[in-house]
Amino acid sequence: MIKYLFTAAFIILTVFSLKAQNKNNLTNQDHLLVDTAFFNAEQIIEMNKPALISIWYHTDNYYSYYSFTTIDTTLLNGSGFIFSEDGLIGTNYHVVDGIDSLIVKTSDGTFYDAELLIIDEKNDMAIIRIKNANGHKFPVIKFGNSDAMKTGQEVFAIGSPLGYEYTISQGIIAGIRENEKVSFSDPVTYAPIEKNFEKVLQITAAISPGNSGGALFNKKGEVVGITTYTYSGFGNLNFAIAINSFVNFMNSVDLANIDNNPEAKKKREESLYFSNLRLAGNYKQEATYNWIYVKQKDTMKTLDTFIVKQDSIARLNFSKAETFYKKCLEIAPDSFNVYRDMMDLYVYCENFPKAENLYDTIKTRFQNDSLLSQLSSSLASAYTTGKEYKKALEFYEKMSRKDTADIYLRYQIGTIYESMGKYNRAVKEYKKILKKDSNYTQAYIQLGLIYYKYLNDLRTAKKYAEKAYDMEMTNYGSTYYPDLPYLLGMIACKERKKYDAMLYYMDLKSIYTYSPEDNKKKADLLKAIRDLN
Repeated sequence: MIKYLFTAAFIILTVFSLKAQNKNNLTNQDHLLVDTAFFNAEQIIEMNKPALISIWYHTDNYYSYYSFTTIDTTLLNGSGFIFSEDGLIGTNYHVVDGIDSLIVKTSDGTFYDAELLIIDEKNDMAIIRIKNANGHKFPVIKFGNSDAMKTGQEVFAIGSPLGYEYTISQGIIAGIRENEKVSFSDPVTYAPIEKNFEKVLQITAAISPGNSGGALFNKKGEVVGITTYTYSGFGNLNFAIAINSFVNFMNSVDLANIDNNPEAKKKREESLYFSNLRLAGNYKQEATYNWIYVKQKDTMKTLDTFIVKQDSIARLNFSKAETFYKKCLEIAPDSFNVYRDMMDLYVYCENFPKAENLYDTIKTRFQNDSLLSQLSSSLASAYTTGKEYKKALEFYEKMSRKDTADIYLRYQIGTIYESMGKYNRAVKEYKKILKKDSNYTQAYIQLGLIYYKYLNDLRTAKKYAEKAYDMEMTNYGSTYYPDLPYLLGMIACKERKKYDAMLYYMDLKSIYTYSPEDNKKKADLLKAIRDLN
């Protein structure tokens, strides 16, 4: 019996010895296979589901193709992954762009309000933060190394395609693309947008709208990409941003102190500024597009529920646009373009008290003639395009009475009378300007044009045009107003002074402008010179 036990013990020791020897002879790659755990699709989604979220937003202006009506609803817009216990989430920028009511839904069905923290628009990445976590510690994903991924390796995409939350699809890395140039369509304007990603992983795992911002996992259950876009109708062409790009973006800012660190705060404010500006522009577009219903409601004699609802939506969009413009100004108080767009919103939606107050604010903040001139011109254009001449005059006359020294306002009043065909009244306005500022070139030009085109007084037209031309030559050695050499050239043709007309034509031709109107002036003057033969 002892012999058999001894023999058995010897055999067992020999087997263990051989196993140890074989293990010592394994290559490094074999060590990796022995020491590293790989998971299947079932295990990967089970392990990571608590750290994956869907991103929603609320809208009161969603057109349902099922009911063929505009409804008030909450919509799923994309996916994301939690990478910090305090509720920091990674996703695509295009998932959260243009949304003012971010909502995050976790795997247990809980909804949280969220806020945009920082973006990398170039690489279509964003970090958002859960707001009402109340100290809750969230499960997190584990980052992998996308640089270690090879073509042919297995991957798993988890997201919410077409609203089907926590859908997992399996595939392989079909290709790895560096500096990948991609064309998108803007979701609001449908204008083409081009992006140039640092690195993308081409995958065969199926993705659809709603997957955007979702996690792409390797077999170790690590996130190696962010599923971002697909080419619909062209086969299985799906792409994910390499996760190392996101990690670099994440590490570029001190997220833990983003609310206090000056550099991080500046970067966040820049992100929020452009996001708010885009939101404001979107809501402004919606408000101005539907403002016709506001006018209809104000004048309708019988109740029309559709018009009443559209009126309500337009007013709400107006309020939202105004709110987001103000948020932009809180971040960057000297953003003239924001003031200009707000003024345009007020003018188009006929909120003249707000327009007047804003103009006073602008004049106080910006002591710059060219900026104020630009603003006045855009306002005049907005009014006259809609042929709202009476309202335009009421606005400018009231503003002019507040500040009688503001010649820009009087110039806009003159152009409005000119647009109305009241040329004698326009002449009076331009002459008022010259009494206050005898060097106001544009007033001379407009007087010359009116006397030439409408009052048939060549002598007076020439006097004003030559005065403006002499001022330009004296001050600048040339002119940038195409109307000046055009007008003087046409007058010279009327006087049959071909040589003078040719000189003015050369001046006109040398002005750097290619607008259809200015090109027509060049063609008309050249034809008039040829007709002198």
